[in-house]
Amino acid sequence: MNHKKPNYPLPTTNNQLAPGVTLVELIAGLGIIGVIIVMLASLYFAHTRLFSNQNTSIEVASQNRLAVDEITNQIRESEAVVSSCTACSPDSTSQTILILQLWPLDANGDPTEPTTGNDYIIYKRDSSDNTKLIKKIVADTSSSRQSSEKILATNISSLTFTYEPDNNDPPSATAVTVSITTTGKSGAKTLTTTQSVKAVLRNK
Repeated sequence: MNHKKPNYPLPTTNNQLAPGVTLVELIAGLGIIGVIIVMLASLYFAHTRLFSNQNTSIEVASQNRLAVDEITNQIRESEAVVSSCTACSPDSTSQTILILQLWPLDANGDPTEPTTGNDYIIYKRDSSDNTKLIKKIVADTSSSRQSSEKILATNISSLTFTYEPDNNDPPSATAVTVSITTTGKSGAKTLTTTQSVKAVLRNK
């Protein structure tokens, strides 16, 4: 009995390799990836600059507003604008310096009619660094208010006071207009905020 072997197809060997990536295709792919990276980087840095500018702008405006509010509120609570005072020397009121006269405070912190002298508050730019706004309190010995000097704001580029009705006679002023310009830098960009507020003295 003869057994025939199954007639299976013989396996064939394919010696052809899959087509590879050419140098031109590789360079083109890298170029496209590079363009995408540059675009993403540009968007990132643009967003970063915008965020930084916004933060600086908010900080500059906030400092400006706080300084203006502080000075105008103090003007409204003051008794008068004075040219100078013994303890205020060498400062004197001008278009860039403001000296306010206030009643001293009693032990409870309430204003009381002066018996020996008044309290004074000086607003000016720091002589050693004119980008700083200084608030200096000169208290009478009878007052519970403490004499002090502190920085009210920084990055000040302009501080002016205008007195009404006669700008050349500050002690006669019934109202004072405070104008403050604050400047900040974000990278190469300079951000500036200016605010002017008029405050009326309560006793005028």
